[in-house]
Amino acid sequence: MWSTAPYIPSVMTAKYAAETHGVELILRNEAAKTLNVSEMSLNITKFSAIDEQGNEHFIIDFPGQNPVTLKGIASGNFIRSKSVLSLPEGKYTALRFYIAGWGNQFKYQDGVVESANSFDRLDFQIEDGFTVEDGNTPEVKLWFDFAPYQWKRHFKPLTDLFIGSKSQKPRLANSFGN
Repeated sequence: MWSTAPYIPSVMTAKYAAETHGVELILRNEAAKTLNVSEMSLNITKFSAIDEQGNEHFIIDFPGQNPVTLKGIASGNFIRSKSVLSLPEGKYTALRFYIAGWGNQFKYQDGVVESANSFDRLDFQIEDGFTVEDGNTPEVKLWFDFAPYQWKRHFKPLTDLFIGSKSQKPRLANSFGN
C-alpha cells in the first residue's frame, strides 16, 4: 500500500497504462466529515476489511510503519493497494485502519493540525461496497472523502498575529467512537 498522485506525465502514460486496471473505492468516515478533516497522517499498524456480515478480514500488517498521509479527493491523491488481492470472495462494506498510539495527526480544512493519538483504529465506509470475485482480483485505488481545504487558511497565520490566538477545545474530544 502506498500513496500516489494521480497525474502521470504524458511521457510515462504508455508505460503505466497497462498497470492502471483496477477498482476505485471512495472511503468515508462520518466523524471526519463532520469535523471537516482535510488530511490525516496515520501511523498504520494493520489494515483490514469488514464484510457485509460484519466479519473482519486482515489484509496486511505494517511493522514499524511510518505515518502515511491520507488526503481528500480534491487533492488528487489516493492510495494504491495490491494487498486487497488477498481477500476471500465476498462483499465488503468498510476498511479498518489500526493505528499506533503515536505519530497520528488530523489537519482540518482551516489548516489547524491536531494530534490524533487517542485512537487505536479508524473505520471507513466503502461507498457502494466492494465485491471480490474469484479470478477477478484487481488493484485497488483508495480515495478518501475529506473536506477540501478553505482558501482562507493561507491567511490564518497573519490573522492570528493581529487577533491573537484563541484557546479552543480539541475538536477530536470524543468524536471518533469505537
